[in-house]
Amino acid sequence: MYLKNKSMEQYVNTKEAMVILGIRSQTTIGKYETDGKIKVYRPFSNRKRYKVSELLKIQRKR
Repeated sequence: MYLKNKSMEQYVNTKEAMVILGIRSQTTIGKYETDGKIKVYRPFSNRKRYKVSELLKIQRKR
């Protein structure tokens, strides 16, 4: 898991986001993005990253 420092938000890549949400398919996480359930960030180069805090909120709602 990527952590810059304690005062900053944690971001994870797609595979780590899938583990947090219990998703097995990249297609499913893509649908979450399309439906607006998950916001994608690109804070470090052009790679997709997801905020851990947002993923945990989604996980709790399930």
